[in-house]
Amino acid sequence: MFLQSDTSAQVTAGHEPSTLAGGRAIREAELSHHAAQLGHSYRTQTSAGRAAAPLEGDVGVDALAGGLLLRRAQVHNTQDMRCFARLSPGIKIVLVLDGEVDVRFGGQPLPTDGRQCCFGVVVNLTQPTDFERRARAGTHEKSLTLTLPGDWLERRAARLSRAVPRLGCGLAHLAMAPWQPSDTLCALAQTLFDQRPAVIDAAWLLHCESLALAMAAAAWPALIDTPVPVKPETAIDNRRTRRMRDLADSGRMERMTLDEIARETGMSRASLQRHFRRCYDMSVQQYARHQRLQRARRALADTDCSVATAAEIAGYTNAANFTTAFKRMFGETPSRLRHHVAD
Repeated sequence: MFLQSDTSAQVTAGHEPSTLAGGRAIREAELSHHAAQLGHSYRTQTSAGRAAAPLEGDVGVDALAGGLLLRRAQVHNTQDMRCFARLSPGIKIVLVLDGEVDVRFGGQPLPTDGRQCCFGVVVNLTQPTDFERRARAGTHEKSLTLTLPGDWLERRAARLSRAVPRLGCGLAHLAMAPWQPSDTLCALAQTLFDQRPAVIDAAWLLHCESLALAMAAAAWPALIDTPVPVKPETAIDNRRTRRMRDLADSGRMERMTLDEIARETGMSRASLQRHFRRCYDMSVQQYARHQRLQRARRALADTDCSVATAAEIAGYTNAANFTTAFKRMFGETPSRLRHHVAD
């Protein structure tokens, strides 16, 4: 699925004409060049050796706005073949229109359920990952693969003033999810093979970008709905969790930054948030706010503390914001609680 290139279906210098009508021979050197766009350490194993071209047909990639890469492959496998590469992090959105696809990310095969046409799979890669493609002689493949760089969603969300989960925070590495393309999307994808012009212009790139965004919109919900696997805690994890609990119980956590808490507990920020949510069912920031509001409530209930002083205890400079947060948490306003205590 990483056979990506800036070549068109036309025969270019150094490429042999194919014995198949409408296609061309694709040799290992070209495949290696294509694979370098997505990773490194590319190599192949073929049944007929390097003398024979392992593929015939057309492969190519369009580099789109924002760093998106949209790869197309319409190929016939002329021999048994396995190819390997080390892929860079990102989200891979695969759309198979026809044929046999057997690929593995980090040793995990795509959940294809034996289907050969009109299905999609989205894969999340948060770190460099081993990739493998297997092909049998006589089989064919027609597919598109969209690569979203690791920070693409964040950058796009920032422009649209929307919040999205940060890649790698809440989304498991190697999380895979099937998604079902609509008939309209499949028809649009087919145009990349049937209507590709001899000369690529801005209009065609806009056409490709519209397809890429449609693929991302259709596949992304399937990925974020995939449960994140919970790994058993190791002895080191247990010690760090106990240290985190002790720090939370001491009350010191409320006055510390997230980086300070992470350093003291021996965790990264992401690991700290994950462990904390598992223990307390809330984020570190939510816990600290919860504890400050609890302390303000005790001050109102047990002392002659004013509402303004209670707001300062809770860390609020705005009394209205303090009242809103207090009522949301305790079901009554600070002044109402103060009134009950006075009575």
